[in-house]
Amino acid sequence: MNHVLIAEDCKIIRKGISAMIARCQVPINQIIECKNGLEALEIIRNMPIDVLITDIRMPDMDGITLVKELQKSQYIPRIVAISGYDDFSCAVDLLRCGAREYLLKPVKREELNSIMMKLEEEIQKEQSEKRAKRALCYSQIRRILLSENISREEMKEAERLNWFNEQTYSVVISSGTLNEVDETHIFTFPDVEGGQVTLMAEKELKDFITNRNSSSDYGVSDPFQGIFNLRKAYEEARQRRIRGFCMQEREGITSKNCLMPQNEMECFVQRIGTQKISKNETILLELADRVKKGEVEGLQFQDFMSHMIMRVREFYGRILAEEEISLEKLCHMLEFNNIDEYCTEIRRVFSCINERVLRENDDYKSRLKVEEALAYMNENYSRNINMAMVSNHVNMNYTVFSIAFKDYTGDNFVNYLRKIRMNEAKRLLAETDYKIGEIGQMTGYEDPKHFMKSFKWVAGITPSEFRKNLRVKDGITENITPKTKIVTF
Repeated sequence: MNHVLIAEDCKIIRKGISAMIARCQVPINQIIECKNGLEALEIIRNMPIDVLITDIRMPDMDGITLVKELQKSQYIPRIVAISGYDDFSCAVDLLRCGAREYLLKPVKREELNSIMMKLEEEIQKEQSEKRAKRALCYSQIRRILLSENISREEMKEAERLNWFNEQTYSVVISSGTLNEVDETHIFTFPDVEGGQVTLMAEKELKDFITNRNSSSDYGVSDPFQGIFNLRKAYEEARQRRIRGFCMQEREGITSKNCLMPQNEMECFVQRIGTQKISKNETILLELADRVKKGEVEGLQFQDFMSHMIMRVREFYGRILAEEEISLEKLCHMLEFNNIDEYCTEIRRVFSCINERVLRENDDYKSRLKVEEALAYMNENYSRNINMAMVSNHVNMNYTVFSIAFKDYTGDNFVNYLRKIRMNEAKRLLAETDYKIGEIGQMTGYEDPKHFMKSFKWVAGITPSEFRKNLRVKDGITENITPKTKIVTF
């Protein structure tokens, strides 16, 4: 229970009742006290009171008059009447006017506690039913907002919930979410086509507009009544939201100039992954300018961008998945405050795709050049070659080649070349009778001592020992591989 109001002119009795309520078994957020009916009526008109405990006889406005006045209000609290024995006939009148319970003075703690528990149970049950009814109504209204083909029977079913109660409302479509959403708004839907849709009564609408920094980031319908006008109100607010989003100063824009031929859209999508993406940025800025000038309808622009994003998703799907680049936000144009913010996000996302594609293309070109370098090394290992010579052969910067070579092979250039030469030296030692010095020259070592030192560093034994070991076995050539273009270690 949130608020309990005690209306009693006798301070001692008022304080006593307040103390008993504070110690009763029902949790209460706030107990409010006043000394007559006029004060009580003013309090109830300004804040929701769950339970009113009122004396019958009070100055300025008695309890009976207070209860009768409350019958004119939209919200009536649960009323408990307090009286002396000589006021019993008045208490009966008060019960007829809407009081729920009756207590005789002096008020007994047990009786008051019992009444408060009973009323708390009623309040909880009512709130539970209200939440269930609101949830059902919420679901039906959301369906009405999102579908253009709602049958009249479905509309009547929603109307039977009687949530609107003939109150006047406006539909508000805004970007993002409101700072505070509570039941002062008739209904709030936080994610409809990327924006927030709120049904507001007149007072809440005035506060909303007053506190909004810009009129371009929301759209408001004219006032409507009844659920049958909900879709009309929504479409009106949506049109105004799109006009505000596009920063168009005048209404009634009907131009439907062609935004971009289909073949040009395909070129636009293709250019995202090239060095020519800057041309796309120019086209996008020009397009946004046409929309702002009213040369293009906002809805037409929205449909065009939806199709564009769909093609980007189809064309760059693998990269979007690998880089975890999401296009979801771009699908909801009205989530942004205006067209400039939207286009900025489009350029940012497309730039991320562009960077990944260009990087991947550079990696692919580097791999091709490294493979070309490996083929060259396998053909020319017998010559006095080095990394500078090979990098020049494949037209790569020396440093870039060094990094790309190690990324591809897992080894540096010197070690890899040595392994190629040693692999060939082992084959020659096993299959031929060439002298050790001759094999060294054939594998790129002019100095025999250098060859033998390198061989022992790789094989752990000298070339002569390697040859002798092979010749004491049968099938000495079964583990010797023929000359290959690329060596795998």
